[in-house]
Amino acid sequence: MTVIQQIRAFNRFYTNFLGLVNNKILNSPLSLSESRVLYELGQKELIPTAELLTAIQIDKGYLSRILKKFEKEALIIKSVSSEDKRVQNLSLTAKGKNLFEEMTIKSEEQIEHYTNHLTTDAKEELAGMFKKSEQYLNKQSAETALSLSDINIRTTLESGDMGFVIQAHGEMYKSSMDFGLDFEYYVAKSMAEFYENYNPKTSRVWVCEHQKKKIGFLCLFDREENTAQLRYFFIFPEYRGIGLGKKLMQLYMDFMKEKGFKKAFLLTTEGLPTAASLYTRNGFELVEEKKTTTFGREIIERKYELYV
Repeated sequence: MTVIQQIRAFNRFYTNFLGLVNNKILNSPLSLSESRVLYELGQKELIPTAELLTAIQIDKGYLSRILKKFEKEALIIKSVSSEDKRVQNLSLTAKGKNLFEEMTIKSEEQIEHYTNHLTTDAKEELAGMFKKSEQYLNKQSAETALSLSDINIRTTLESGDMGFVIQAHGEMYKSSMDFGLDFEYYVAKSMAEFYENYNPKTSRVWVCEHQKKKIGFLCLFDREENTAQLRYFFIFPEYRGIGLGKKLMQLYMDFMKEKGFKKAFLLTTEGLPTAASLYTRNGFELVEEKKTTTFGREIIERKYELYV
């Protein structure tokens, strides 16, 4: 299923889920468009018609018909602005406010009903997903929706971290590189090796979290002969482009120098130009390339080294 097909499938699910295909919303006398207009009117004591039109992005003629209906049913009052006689203000009547409050309660009860089987953490995660979707689809805020300050980076290895790295790598590289189960097994073995030799004084993890969700990882593995191996550096796609990769590399370099490592190396594969660029900008040099079928298909494995 393509991305477009997935989005369309979710749209169908969500409209059915909330009953948006019905003529009336929440067993009220209002249609979906009418309830949306009522909601905006309920946000302020007075709202200019032009502002309402911009907020809802609705056809001007259609909005006019809705407002005429609301006025006929005594839900709104129209008035001329005292500051500009050309501006028409709208406000809810007592009857309109009662309907607005009733619709608000019903809407919140509906959401509570559909999510009461979820834990508090799951509800927060779901709300975060909706917020993220809004940010992605809002072109005006897409570039500024998330900043580096929103990300928490901890350096303690905790329960669930190793499993997270194994699962994330298995899923990401199956999707992007078509690596098989051999790759996931390789990651599992190397994470077990890392834990068996883990000494927080000379090895380090950087676990990236956003709203309690793990979204990235990097570790420094203390090897023999005063050598540091850079391993399992990844960031979920939706968190790239905010400087997090650059930040993690800087933390890695700082820790390596602080602990007196004289050499660092990493193993990676072809097809990851952004990561390769980040490595070379920090002084790593490509020293070896070789073909391998370790991960279920033929690929080019690359080794980078850095001497301090």
